Amino acid sequence: MKRIGRFLRPLGALAGVTGAAAALNRGLRESGGIPVNQLGGSRRAWQWRGYETFVTEAGSGPPVLLVHGVYAGASSFEFRKVFPLLARSRRVFAFDLIGCGLSDMPAIEYTTETFVEQIVDAIGAFADGPVTLVGSSLGAAFAIRAAARLPDRIASLVAICPTGLEGVLDHPQGTAQAALAALLRSPVAGETLFNGIASKAAIRRYLRSQIYADAALVSPDVVEHHYAVTHLPGARYVPAAFIGGALNCNVARDLPFVEAPVLVLWGDRASKSNPWSNAPEYVRLAKRARLVTVPGAGLLPHDEAPEIVADAMLASLAAGVDSAPSPY
Repeated sequence: MKRIGRFLRPLGALAGVTGAAAALNRGLRESGGIPVNQLGGSRRAWQWRGYETFVTEAGSGPPVLLVHGVYAGASSFEFRKVFPLLARSRRVFAFDLIGCGLSDMPAIEYTTETFVEQIVDAIGAFADGPVTLVGSSLGAAFAIRAAARLPDRIASLVAICPTGLEGVLDHPQGTAQAALAALLRSPVAGETLFNGIASKAAIRRYLRSQIYADAALVSPDVVEHHYAVTHLPGARYVPAAFIGGALNCNVARDLPFVEAPVLVLWGDRASKSNPWSNAPEYVRLAKRARLVTVPGAGLLPHDEAPEIVADAMLASLAAGVDSAPSPY
């Protein structure tokens, strides 16, 4: 009996630690509050391949589809300022990328194809004719691939600070990254680790150093929104896929095959993780492209300078995108 007792004690300690971690995770989820869709417009449910997600829509006229990035909070937040500006003269709709926002975050194997196929399906479901496709950051890389597959359905493509050139996304991930990705996907330990990484202080630091050029825009309500989304159940699965290399997307293989005119938008104060100096390469790769540099903005120019971004997009849609020098 003593031997059995000695054997069971470590298991009991492990169960206690696991229970405490689960309780902590539950408390953090509850304390995060309920994030809301900040785009405005009308919202309707969309069941995509058995998963519950939604589409937000506003305005009337030629359709514009917005594809957000994959970082937490993007789906219901990053287009919040430019969405109503575009809706004045266009029918604008945005859908929630599966696993990235306010809708279901299932524990599936996320890949680049997961998101590209969802974009393709959204165009088929919500746009009768040619659509203007707008993508931001990694969402722009997915949008570029989707546009290459649908030459007859894309009227024009707008890429806002896209990622996907040769770099960290295009190289096989090492053993450490694979181990970290597997750990993040684990039920209790993964959520505990992710909650530790996604503290309010860490989110604030990341937004100020990597995303926004103007740190003053990282207000408490911005941090609270991102914090709430990161503490929804399942919010760690897409970051785990990113770390594990499952979201690699080499834009150089896709952009030359996009038939539609391309508008590249970039903040001139974008961070070192994706600097403005990357922008000319996207213009070079595309058949017909134009670059608009947004002064004083970082990697979210549509949130820091929405009027400039909306005007540039609408002017290009009205006149056609060409390779003329940017006026900005």
